[in-house]
Amino acid sequence: MGLTGQSVRVRDAYCLPDTAPYKFNKEIDKSLGYRTKSVLAVPIKTNKGKILGVVQLVNKKKAYRRADDEVPSIRLPERDIIAFSEHDDKLMHAFASHAAVALENAKLTEDIGNLFESFVKASVMAIEARDPSTSGHSDRVALLSVKFAEVVDTVSSGPLREVRFTSNQLREIRYASLLHDFGKIGVREAILVKGQKLFPHELETIVLRLQSINSVHEARAWRYCAERLAQLMQDKATFDPQAELGKSLWTIDSFRQQTEQIRRGILKANESQVMDKDFDIVSLMNKINRMSQDIGHKILDDNEVVRLSVTRGTLSPEERSQIESHVSHTYEFLSQIAWTENLQSVPDIAHAHHEKLDGTGYPRRLRADQISIQSRMMTISDIYDALTAFDRPYKKSVDNTRALDILHDEVKQGKLDKELFKLFVEARIYDVTMPLRQKKAG
Repeated sequence: MGLTGQSVRVRDAYCLPDTAPYKFNKEIDKSLGYRTKSVLAVPIKTNKGKILGVVQLVNKKKAYRRADDEVPSIRLPERDIIAFSEHDDKLMHAFASHAAVALENAKLTEDIGNLFESFVKASVMAIEARDPSTSGHSDRVALLSVKFAEVVDTVSSGPLREVRFTSNQLREIRYASLLHDFGKIGVREAILVKGQKLFPHELETIVLRLQSINSVHEARAWRYCAERLAQLMQDKATFDPQAELGKSLWTIDSFRQQTEQIRRGILKANESQVMDKDFDIVSLMNKINRMSQDIGHKILDDNEVVRLSVTRGTLSPEERSQIESHVSHTYEFLSQIAWTENLQSVPDIAHAHHEKLDGTGYPRRLRADQISIQSRMMTISDIYDALTAFDRPYKKSVDNTRALDILHDEVKQGKLDKELFKLFVEARIYDVTMPLRQKKAG
């Protein structure tokens, strides 16, 4: 039948003619204690003639009235088993046609699902290709966010007790998490992977400037020393040449020590900071300003001061604005996808993953009542993974304890959801990504 596409009707499976192109396995009947007699096998074919499967009916029974208290049995007396008719054949062909349509639709739905999954994976690969140091971030945020939602779904008391998520909503959270950073494709790579506040050539310029300031100061010191010695000799005054030279050397060395402290301070300030209190940039800038006034020359120009004064991360306000634009790019990209009705919230969930409850987030400065719980969970997951992720060019990773402390500070400032963070810690949701971290570390 699989070769010819024709149906098969058998009056008695135990009495097949020798010329029949098919056989019957009696061993199955023996193992089940059953007697197969009449058989009708109809192919399930697509409208293009492709065989998808077979509908097989066994042992057609006579039509008779059964007493109300009679329990039907699968073991019918052979006398009650009759052959399948041509009408049965036609009826099952109609049924098989509907089955073929249903199977094709199911396969089409599965193929579309697989196609979209592969599209999402390709999109994530494209994101990570721009910044390989963030490899795995999207997958980990998705794991954390979905686990978060699953745990919230089990809460039976407190403010979260009425929050429940359907399977489709969990899929929305997963897709939104996987694609939340896709907009970074539209950010300049130099900004995306910027490891320090100053670009290398800018830092080199400042170091050379300090060296030049040292050289100028030393030249002036020696000139002043020479002129003073010449004047003392002209005046025939009594003086100690070694003492005069010592004063000049002390002046030069003292100045060099000051510029060296400034150089080291600039190198320190140039590194990324996780928290404002990691390094006292204000004191450094005050020291630089005093020396600039003393020598009558700016050690740092206005743009360099702005860049080095950044208290968190490595980006200037202008560069941070470029990075923050990735959220809007993500939303614009996701909004172009023809999401099905049960996934239509994906763009909105991703759009709010950098918003804060007090309105200090971006890009829309939303407040608490405007941010969905899905986005709030993703925000916590995203920040946690960004903090604990393996070293990146623009920041060092922090351990679990420090990451939770930083998140707790955000909660105290009213930026993150207090109840969700409490659940994140108590349920140890962060453990879900531990195997991935250990695998990458190994």
